[in-house]
Amino acid sequence: MDLERDWLARALTGKVAAVPLATTPFGEAMTDLALEQGSGLALGAPPAQFEAFDAKIDGREGAHCQHVDLDSPHSLSEFFQIAFAQFERLDVVVLELASPKRRRATPEKAIEAGTRRLLYCLDAVLPYIGRDLHFICVAPASGPAAIPIATAFLAAKFATTRRTPAPRIRMSIVSPPDESVAGEVALARAVVHLMKEARSPDILETVLSPQPRRRRQPRVDARNKMCVQA
Repeated sequence: MDLERDWLARALTGKVAAVPLATTPFGEAMTDLALEQGSGLALGAPPAQFEAFDAKIDGREGAHCQHVDLDSPHSLSEFFQIAFAQFERLDVVVLELASPKRRRATPEKAIEAGTRRLLYCLDAVLPYIGRDLHFICVAPASGPAAIPIATAFLAAKFATTRRTPAPRIRMSIVSPPDESVAGEVALARAVVHLMKEARSPDILETVLSPQPRRRRQPRVDARNKMCVQA
């Protein structure tokens, strides 16, 4: 048991994850879990929440916080530039596509806003990745639509820039079961688990099943599919 706990304590040692929106309940739960397991974290907070969030994580080893506007390409570009300068590498990006305010929007508006943030984020991070990047999207049930959109965008981007060799970008979609605290913690555990997974076999989509009323804990239903290479 001691060996198992010791392994868990350093399971993410050497990995660096960027979390552009870390101030949501999911973002805070994931931050705690990832730091406990040794990950370096570049954390983003909206300008209005930056001071409070920065004070909360101040002094925590492996965490760096900066303000970022997810709807601004320039702000996202600065976020990844500073994150790379701070850690000298980026292995994982965790992007929450549905913020609490937008979860109540119409499906069309939610997809539009989420897709815009996804493409802004992909475009901003490309100059700062090496050969591999794991991009994990936390999205509602419509989230898997992001994969073909991202694939088309990256194909066009690489064809235009003619970057050789093109980086390998692995994308995972995680759908939240509900908005309860237990759901956010389970969601964070699923994302941290994905951060540990080796490239083979690749996990394209992990979906958390809705919480059954007769149970207190949400179930996890993981479905393995083929990997998408940009």
